[in-house]
Amino acid sequence: MWVPTRRRDPEWMDRSDNPAEVVERALCSIRLTNRWLGGRGALREPLDRVFGELASGSVLEVLDIGTGGADLPLHMIAHGERRGIRVNVTAIDRDPAAADFARRIARDDPRVRVLLADAKRLPFRERSFDVVTASMFLHHFDHGAIVDLLRRFRRVARRSVVINDLRRHRLPWAFIAIASRLTFRDAMFRHDAPLSVLRGFTDGELLRAAREAGVEEPRVVRRWPFRLVASLPAEAPP
Repeated sequence: MWVPTRRRDPEWMDRSDNPAEVVERALCSIRLTNRWLGGRGALREPLDRVFGELASGSVLEVLDIGTGGADLPLHMIAHGERRGIRVNVTAIDRDPAAADFARRIARDDPRVRVLLADAKRLPFRERSFDVVTASMFLHHFDHGAIVDLLRRFRRVARRSVVINDLRRHRLPWAFIAIASRLTFRDAMFRHDAPLSVLRGFTDGELLRAAREAGVEEPRVVRRWPFRLVASLPAEAPP
């Protein structure tokens, strides 16, 4: 009852003909939810585990996939700075409007590089980055595509892959459906936010995808309020 069947309806954000101003308004709304509803906090523990393996002053290269408005790359950089680690982020998005917006948001920080690129055709060599992150991204795909993406992510990582996404449940769906209508003005966010929850995952679904992607013992944990974080090892070198 409390966990509805996973929905497959397309989100408006997935369209390729959205006007830039509509995309930017939605990304500003997503930035607020990342700040107040666990998007930032969900990344701290898996990053701290990596930071703990590094000497102070080390450099960590991160690939952030589906970066949207680049708010999470900037947060990862600031979090690393507090731990004495320089974090450089290559942030990619396939939407030209989102990539352009991310460049403007991060233009004053030389540690962020924003590229227009598709996660299904990553333009990077194997083991190019220490950590690969994908936040609020995988729920846009069906199970088969998710497994394929996780394989691709693991190939370009040297250390780990961190997936930060939504746990499907009626409580967050009801909350965001009401809150988005009362708080946010842009129609895209009001449409997509509740649907995103219904396109989210159970712990078991994310674990199954990780195992099918070749991870023997994947780690999936719940984070406040209704987030799932999967920490997956990089693909072993040949």
